[in-house]
Amino acid sequence: MSTKAPPRVLLGVLLLTLGTSVMALAADKPVIKASSAVVTLDVFSGRPNPTWSLSQPATAELLRRLGALETSKVDAREFDDLGYRSVKAELAGEAKDTVVTASRGVVTLDRAGERFQYTDAGRQFELWLVNTGASHLTADLLRYVTGEIASKPK
Repeated sequence: MSTKAPPRVLLGVLLLTLGTSVMALAADKPVIKASSAVVTLDVFSGRPNPTWSLSQPATAELLRRLGALETSKVDAREFDDLGYRSVKAELAGEAKDTVVTASRGVVTLDRAGERFQYTDAGRQFELWLVNTGASHLTADLLRYVTGEIASKPK
C-alpha cells in the first residue's frame, strides 16, 4: 500500500526548502543593486590613478560576475609595492558606500562595515574589470597591467 502526500504538503515542503536555500545564499552573498560604478586602477604612486565610469549595462555585468564568484576563506593580502596593486569599483545608487576590490585572485566586497571575500579563479573578474577601462587607458598602461595579471595567475 502506497501513501502519497497531498499536493499542498509537497508544495509546503518545497517552499520551505527553497526559502532556506535563499536565506543561506543571502547570508553568503548580499543582494546588491547599483545603477553605475566608478572604477579606479591603483597603479601609480605620487600622481592620480586612472578612473572611469561604468555604464548601467556594464555595472549590471559587474554585479552578475560578482554574484558568480565562490566565497573565499583566504584573506586578501595587502600589496604596497610600486606598480599595479588592484582595481576598485565604487558602486552608486542603492549600493552607496559599497566598494569592490580585485587583486591577486581575491575579490573583496566592503559594504556598510561588512566584508565579503570571493575567489577570482584565474583572475578573470579582475582582468574583465581592468579591460572595461580600455578606452580610458593608454595602450602601454593597459598592456602593462594585463601583463601583470596574466604573469601572476592565482
